[in-house]
Amino acid sequence: MNSAVRPYARLVGTALAAALLATTLGACSSTSNANPYDPAFYATPSTIPAGIPGQVVRFETMAAPFPDSQAWRVLYTSTSYDGSPIVVSGMVFAPTDDGPAGEAPAGGRPVVSWAHPTTGIVDACAPSRIDDPYGDVQGLQEFLAKGWVVTATDYQGLGTDGMHPYLVGSSEARGTIDIVRAARAIVSGVKVSNRYAVFGHSQGGQAVLFAGQMAKSYAPDLNLVAVAAAAPAGLLTELFNADKDTAAGAVLGSYAVESWSTLFGYDVGTVVHSNFERRVEAVSNKCVVGGSKLSDIELGIDDLILRGRMWSSDPATTPPWSGQFDVNTAAKVPIPVPVLVTQGTDDKIVRPWSTVQLVQDYTDNGTTITETQMAGVDHMKAGHASVPYVVPFFATQFS
Repeated sequence: MNSAVRPYARLVGTALAAALLATTLGACSSTSNANPYDPAFYATPSTIPAGIPGQVVRFETMAAPFPDSQAWRVLYTSTSYDGSPIVVSGMVFAPTDDGPAGEAPAGGRPVVSWAHPTTGIVDACAPSRIDDPYGDVQGLQEFLAKGWVVTATDYQGLGTDGMHPYLVGSSEARGTIDIVRAARAIVSGVKVSNRYAVFGHSQGGQAVLFAGQMAKSYAPDLNLVAVAAAAPAGLLTELFNADKDTAAGAVLGSYAVESWSTLFGYDVGTVVHSNFERRVEAVSNKCVVGGSKLSDIELGIDDLILRGRMWSSDPATTPPWSGQFDVNTAAKVPIPVPVLVTQGTDDKIVRPWSTVQLVQDYTDNGTTITETQMAGVDHMKAGHASVPYVVPFFATQFS
């Protein structure tokens, strides 16, 4: 299956579709030879290093994704949604100086920080843990060919201790920014610039929009030059209302309910029918990327049972849940660097009209933003389809 389609294929099918997927996709786990790892790598140290976030706690070499490239798994310091120090895992990639990309420029190689779409909310769903961790980093090969360093955060709580703050923009943004700092410390033999751009798809689109909003104050030591968001989850209330009765809405809604109830102490029973609470919890323990064959089938069944039935009230309008929808909606403040938003016209998860509204909201607050609509592209393909637009956009800003 095309890597551009894989991340969300399990969200949009029925139980039959999930079963068919399970016969064609191999299970992803730490026992695979393709991406072996020791779970101890992700352990939080007894004392988290103090100082500026982005410090490297530990790193290890991974198999190179392409000829003339190199890769590392990294554990680095960051800042939680609540302001406390944490560690976050991720991956760093770089071209070699003796490869086709040539030697690093005098100022060092610029960085593209990739923010991934929804994978799940438990440790097994961390992109750096899955069997093929490279295929879902959209644009990786193209960015490396341009001579750029690429980073890919797992986000807070994916792979590391604690619950993942799903769709919590400030947490995602800090992980996306801090891994750029970490990359500058571990890339061997190559000088890495402090100039960087951020690119994300779906949940990752929300992450990079918040990174754009926060970068100047959060990381003044770095120089953000551009933001690119593919089918971003920017307007949470509008997207929830459009998706709440769909298969995708059942899974994504379950992730949000379990994440927010764990982190903020919200009562699940105020928004989910009591007879579905256990199934919502079961969904939250499954991945849409990195799951086993059995969990693929089970997730498809959960889709069918939950969709259109799980909600007892609308969390987007029910306090305190509604507060999270508000604070994690993008475009409340401007982004001071150029922004490119790409959107597929056939997207049934992040609806094209919501992206038009998001772009207008940013335009109204003074952000320099451009939207590119991609005809016939659905949500699963939006990240991959955006790469031909993102590469020249970033090249212009880096130059």
